[in-house]
Amino acid sequence: MKRVALIVGGGISREIVPPVLAIVAAAGARIEWDRVDAPTLEAGTMDANLAAAVAAVERCGVGLKTRLTAPPPERAFAAADLSVDGDDAPGPMNPNVLLRRRLGLYAGVIPIRPLPGIPTRFPGVDLLLLREITEDIYKGIEHEIVPGVVESLKVVTREACERITRFAYATLRERGRRHLTFVHKANIMKMSDGLFLATVRRVAADNPDIGYREMIVDAACMQLVLDPYPFDVLLMGNHYGDIVSNLGSGLAGGISGAHAINIGERYRVYEAVHGEAPHLEGTGRANPLPLLSPAIALLRDVGESAAAERIAAAVARVLESGEVLTPDLGGRARTDEMAEAIVASMDAG
Repeated sequence: MKRVALIVGGGISREIVPPVLAIVAAAGARIEWDRVDAPTLEAGTMDANLAAAVAAVERCGVGLKTRLTAPPPERAFAAADLSVDGDDAPGPMNPNVLLRRRLGLYAGVIPIRPLPGIPTRFPGVDLLLLREITEDIYKGIEHEIVPGVVESLKVVTREACERITRFAYATLRERGRRHLTFVHKANIMKMSDGLFLATVRRVAADNPDIGYREMIVDAACMQLVLDPYPFDVLLMGNHYGDIVSNLGSGLAGGISGAHAINIGERYRVYEAVHGEAPHLEGTGRANPLPLLSPAIALLRDVGESAAAERIAAAVARVLESGEVLTPDLGGRARTDEMAEAIVASMDAG
């Protein structure tokens, strides 16, 4: 029995967790959940719920997480004391970022591939995006210079750049990938992105057997939208990685298969990267797949690959039949009805 931390945010997260857990249990996965509920968290604080979430992952070593909801930006700004910097500054820090930081998670691994049965312009696309997740503009170091003028600092260190780049090359070798594209904006951010670029070039020179190229972020986005097939693995900083990963979700047909695996020296957190849908709260019609997808990835990595494959095959059959789907997937089913269809498909298979 594997013990796994389960971090549940507010909004529709609380509604999709029960059906996802029911699917995992029906697949025969031997998982004991250490659940922590973390409803809307005030940005920039380490309140009791977030501290409990960190402690749960530390106990288990691995976690499954819904998206944690932060207050609206205008409310966070109004409540912020922007004269204070740092990890616990009361400025508009996102709780998902704080959780990663507290656990020492430094690498975001984001697969970009469509699920069987999901319509997409690019069938068969299979990309891997690697995102440095400890620094950049997401350090959240902000202050108000004078009333009405706010400065946000972008932080890039050689140590973090080298760590994520060596992780990238290790990941390519582990997964049998053959080509790395580094995405940057060093033509404008000459010092910060320039440092990252110089570091990647130095590490790339130590790995001549793996293909390597560089692309400016806006050009990379254009090329991805036009033709993503020439790409294999993409490496980038925190900010660009956030944006391009969402673009990748679009390439793969939407949010159903989108997820991230956040990795550190000691812990891993499998994360639903979508889940803020206030218009769906209380309707019972939210798509369960944005949380089920990282759950499948987690099962594969904790020795429950048979259960993972049972679920993945059942999801594919339900999507391809098109009979019991939530409204965002073109159907009329409720969340629990789609989950029940997945379980029934596992039983039939």
